[in-house]
Amino acid sequence: MRYVLPQPFRDLDHTADAGVEVEGASAGETLARLVLAQSALLAGGGRVTVERDERIAVPAHPALHATAIAILRELLYRFSTEKVIAGACEVGALQPGLPAEMTIGFGRYDPELHAEGLELKAVTWHAARFEEVDGRWRARVIFDI
Repeated sequence: MRYVLPQPFRDLDHTADAGVEVEGASAGETLARLVLAQSALLAGGGRVTVERDERIAVPAHPALHATAIAILRELLYRFSTEKVIAGACEVGALQPGLPAEMTIGFGRYDPELHAEGLELKAVTWHAARFEEVDGRWRARVIFDI
């Protein structure tokens, strides 16, 4: 399933950093919402018009929170080097210990439209979580700003 902005997420109160927490019915939905929460922070709530789709893969990680961090770091790198933001996300493969694959719909960063966006410097390991709780999936990530 393809998820697009906006997606629900909770801002986490964290001193000198920005944090998000998302929830979904599946691990894939939760990861997609985590990707789009990062995009919402970068875009400052501004619309992201998808111009191209690209398949993204990250190496196998033993835990889903490590996979999520690897994907978010790759997307933050793309933002820093290409000035693109994920406006849509479709998770293809996601299992602990296996490579993860997703299709990202990228849109161009617009300095005027996205002026309220945060300057995210890094995706941290601090308090990162990605787990199933009572039949729902939850993920949490803290960004260094």
